[in-house]
Amino acid sequence: MSSVVNALDIVSDAPLSRFHYGPLFWCSFVMLFDGYDIVIYGSIVPHLMQEWALSPVQAGWLGSIALFGMLLGALTVGPQADRVGRRKVILYCVVLFSTAAFANAFAWNAQSFAACRFFNGFGLGATIPNVIALMNELSPRARRNTLTNLMLSGYSVGGMMSAILALWLVPHLGWRSTFVVGAVPLLSLPLMHRGLPESLSFLLLEQRHAEAHRLLRRIDPVRAAGEVLFPEPKLPARHSAPLRRLFQDGRALGTPMMWLVNGMCMLMVYGLNTWLPKLMMAGGYALGSSLMFLVILNVGATVGGLTGGWLGDHWGNKRTLVWFFSLAVVSLCMLGIRPSPWLRGGLLFIAGATTIGTLSVIHSFAAQIYPPEIRATGISWVSAVGRLGAIAGPTLGGLLVSLSLPLQQNFMIFAIPGLIAILSVLLISHPEPSSIHV
Repeated sequence: MSSVVNALDIVSDAPLSRFHYGPLFWCSFVMLFDGYDIVIYGSIVPHLMQEWALSPVQAGWLGSIALFGMLLGALTVGPQADRVGRRKVILYCVVLFSTAAFANAFAWNAQSFAACRFFNGFGLGATIPNVIALMNELSPRARRNTLTNLMLSGYSVGGMMSAILALWLVPHLGWRSTFVVGAVPLLSLPLMHRGLPESLSFLLLEQRHAEAHRLLRRIDPVRAAGEVLFPEPKLPARHSAPLRRLFQDGRALGTPMMWLVNGMCMLMVYGLNTWLPKLMMAGGYALGSSLMFLVILNVGATVGGLTGGWLGDHWGNKRTLVWFFSLAVVSLCMLGIRPSPWLRGGLLFIAGATTIGTLSVIHSFAAQIYPPEIRATGISWVSAVGRLGAIAGPTLGGLLVSLSLPLQQNFMIFAIPGLIAILSVLLISHPEPSSIHV
């Protein structure tokens, strides 16, 4: 007589298989264009300032518009996935952010550019928490951090791609051509619609057992062939995820500290990605060299995201975050002393790995803190409140450029949020990674 297997255990204990590479690819694809769409602004901002006669502070605010849109998207649409499903929110928002990115190529002034950037950010802000939740819920327990961080490293690849393409596209075709690339997700939508699954947790919350069983047969055909127990939900999905639950079950301090950690990290990430070329130019470096510094920063970010996932599975996300932020503070402070070319490249690599790369560890940490019925809401709020830091980053960078401070002081100022993030991480009393329950 075959034993009864809990549906959630099939997902958690499944071996890594061909099935997992589908959601990993599509979620990484979305993250790649998150990185591309946001970081491309840093590559073309000198041209916008020249063409539209923008001051550094105006350019900083223009860079923050997309991040303000991300904040509102994460707060308003992102949590709806706990009610209507991860997949639906992701697909609709891909249409929105890719269409808005393409429209940026036809902006005729700063105001029209800002409007397109806002809707681009709005769509991205609603999408990102849900690809994180979906990847976390479909991954085997033993590989959850690794796969989630591998997926999130797509952001860094997109940032690196934006800087490399800008080096070639802008001189030959102008800055507008860089935004045409943003339409690629729209062209890929039919394939994404076919290849992106819904999360098992949501299907169980909606009591869609037939669909859940089909999904389980794809994840682990052997175990799903026997008798499967589908747990009864505590609440229907459409009634779950009230905001107050983010502060219950030992999360009264942990939730606001997660918000602060993400805010400080995003301040460093978006400030550096937007203004690193301009800061380096102000420090005496040529534009071509300054764009290469952005490439090195994002190469480091890619490695940092991948390394962070492996370390998270072995050390735990909390310990990994403390080490990453500590290295970020040290590397940023040392960048201001004008090191030798090889050391400068190494420090930029480490800074990218431990600032941009740290974002993936933060989101993986958040995905473990919140149970499935409030996971999209929890990650959306971590992402949304963190966007306040992201909005402040480009504005802070613009202010620093306008003040014409020495290069060392600029980098030391960008290191201060890292110190705040370390203290915030240490204050999070993290329970054991929450098991998926309904």
